[in-house]
Amino acid sequence: MKKTWIVPAIALFAVVTSVLPAGGNKEDEAADTETSAAGTEDMTQISTENAVAIVNGEAITRDEFDSIIESNIYRYEYQSGQEFAEEQRPLLERQVLDGLIMRTVLQQEATGLGLSVSDADVEETFTRFRSQFPSDAAYEIALEEEGFTEEEFRRELYRQMLIEQLIRTQVYDDITVSEEDLRAFYDDNPSYFEQAEQVAARHIILVLNGDESDSVVAERRAELDAIRSEIVAGTDFGEAAAEYSEGPSASRGGDLGSFGRGEMVPEFEDVAFSLPIGEVSEVFRSSFGFHILQVTGRTEAATAPYEEVRQSIEAYLLEDARNRGAREYVSALRADADVEELIELDGTVPTP
Repeated sequence: MKKTWIVPAIALFAVVTSVLPAGGNKEDEAADTETSAAGTEDMTQISTENAVAIVNGEAITRDEFDSIIESNIYRYEYQSGQEFAEEQRPLLERQVLDGLIMRTVLQQEATGLGLSVSDADVEETFTRFRSQFPSDAAYEIALEEEGFTEEEFRRELYRQMLIEQLIRTQVYDDITVSEEDLRAFYDDNPSYFEQAEQVAARHIILVLNGDESDSVVAERRAELDAIRSEIVAGTDFGEAAAEYSEGPSASRGGDLGSFGRGEMVPEFEDVAFSLPIGEVSEVFRSSFGFHILQVTGRTEAATAPYEEVRQSIEAYLLEDARNRGAREYVSALRADADVEELIELDGTVPTP
């Protein structure tokens, strides 16, 4: 099970940190009691001797920093089966410290705005997450893979839900996309909405393996010619396909559904796209064997009408605008924060 196990339970806010803080310690647990935001005040009393950074007067402890480093190393080794390369440690340390600073800034902002997440909401989300696993053992393995205890996961769940609430109320709720923007996107990007020609067809195939003698090949062709004659004389194509076809579509009366160019072998495609609707093709051969086919429908190439794609355009533009708004909001909070790093790190992280 990969790291994405956590995503259905928490819509992780990716711009907060490139490393999801996992793991914790008793001091951090005491500071984050349940869903109470008041615990942050206690952190300012911690001596700077045991801190890696001070964010707006609030200390990030060395214990928490070290714990998250080790949790990420453990997670990497557990999931990859490879030993963590120590030369990567400076980069990991830089990422973790930046992530903790950003998380602290966002929690402080949420607390300052009076936001909170109730115990009931955390429990509901946790229960929904837990229900995804078929057994207690599978759930415990997932936690172990991520380097969490259950209590640590609940605390991280609260943090993420609080940050999501902050971003939603301060950014997402104020963003809309106008009808003019939707229409402009549609008009400016016609290639996005092109619908290629498609045909719907059914077929009958008599399979050839490629090593048959010429006489066997001739017999198979004659057999399919006879089947075609029956259909032309009035036998239902679907019934004939169910009785004679040797392909997997036989149980569906030979129905292949709709397909566009490039989805079938060339010999089959050439016939399908040139045959009038309802007409039964002559026998033809492909790399799979001998076929006859009947086109049952055709959709000409066209541009999807605006009304059909309006909803998907709106969803795309809204998500894009929200992502940009969130990045700008988070960057502004970070720029305004009073941050003092108390440790020197060698690792650098490119600006996203």
